[in-house]
Amino acid sequence: MAVETGSFRDPSGQVFIYNKKIYRCIYQPGLKDYHLASEKSIYDDLIQKQMMINHTEANFEFAPDATEICLEHPRLPFISYPWEWSFSMLKDAALLHLQIMEYLIPKGFWLRDASVFNTQYSDTGLLLIDTLSIGEKPPQSPWVAYSQFCSHFLAPLATAAYCDIRTMGLWRNYIDGFPLDLAVKMIPFYKKFSPRLFMHLTLHAQFQKKADQKKDLLLDKKHKKPSMNELSLIGIINSLKKCITNINWKKNSKIWASYDDIRTYDTDDIKEKADYIRTAIKKLSPSMVWDLGGNTGEFSLIAAEKGAWVISIDGDPACTELIYTKITKTQNGKRIIPLTMDLANPSGGLGWENKERLSLNQRGPADLLLALALIHHLVFSANIPLERIAGWFASLCENLVVEFMPPEDPMIKKLVQNRPEHLPYTLDIFKSGFGKYFEFCDQKILQNKRILFLCKKK
Repeated sequence: MAVETGSFRDPSGQVFIYNKKIYRCIYQPGLKDYHLASEKSIYDDLIQKQMMINHTEANFEFAPDATEICLEHPRLPFISYPWEWSFSMLKDAALLHLQIMEYLIPKGFWLRDASVFNTQYSDTGLLLIDTLSIGEKPPQSPWVAYSQFCSHFLAPLATAAYCDIRTMGLWRNYIDGFPLDLAVKMIPFYKKFSPRLFMHLTLHAQFQKKADQKKDLLLDKKHKKPSMNELSLIGIINSLKKCITNINWKKNSKIWASYDDIRTYDTDDIKEKADYIRTAIKKLSPSMVWDLGGNTGEFSLIAAEKGAWVISIDGDPACTELIYTKITKTQNGKRIIPLTMDLANPSGGLGWENKERLSLNQRGPADLLLALALIHHLVFSANIPLERIAGWFASLCENLVVEFMPPEDPMIKKLVQNRPEHLPYTLDIFKSGFGKYFEFCDQKILQNKRILFLCKKK
């Protein structure tokens, strides 16, 4: 049995892995809410609406001590984090939370936890994965997770849309949610006072600051606790929903100008590359493919169409946004999860003991890794030697399709034109470095002289 390192904070229960299956143990503090929600068919309804992960009650002889009930969940294809998501994926996760709240409130329940980490992607789309975040709503109580929702969803969406999309990377510093006062400082003056954003972000940040300055009020028994009836609570949720819906990121990348539709294979070398990928996937039948430097997802889509789950990673947020909005939501692209990541600085372990949120390496290995038109960027833009690249790839996968661009390639010449130093980059150096970790199984020279290699880890 292995306890899931990201689920230890909830006293009501915990997720663990046994025989490669995913279980959730429910402790005494979580029993009442679980039984009440089950009796009212809340879980069944949300599962049927494809808004929540499925579960079945299971034998718990192997569960941790103090377990009262044990649930088995289907295994998710991949765990991803908000600093890796596209803008629209975070926005859809926010709207999912609010839609669930709209369903729960009339039934006397709510989400007692609005953590962004409670949402993950499956083949039906985004799902709430924390069964125990649903609890009975105390009468006349304001939403206990309101501040958490604003810091986990509203603040990062507002800063990404109105300041810079790169602020999504601040999640690595603030994994418990964006500080509201920091978000207010980053957005333009006129946006701070747009009606709903002013209420839920600007004014909210001021109230938080005053509350921090008057913490002694919490010790005052005469201090009156705020109250809110059901109608007012629904009004807050509707206001948040409209606020989130109206936050949009204006993409200014050239990607969006030249890839309004998914690129077709209109050149012979791209067709050759696509055919080679299809052949490799047919030969290997991978369940999980990681497409590093996935660009706009054309090769990710080939793998997904053949039945594989694909993690498509690119450093340009415009690319991952395009994949999410134009591919992932289509039938053929349902099994693609696009992630934004600088591959020279991939996601590391974060949180408590650096284990609460897993590094990219810890979420592998992939059955097949695609590294197409990538390694020259790592060599010439990030100064990473070919042998080090090969060693990292070997830690991520069992099989590899890698593209080598010869030094005379126009892209290479463009990258090195302003670099006085000589970096070791030749076909012999490539084969020597990658040969330490991989066996070369096949190769194909494209018409543009680039070479595709199919490799198997030694």
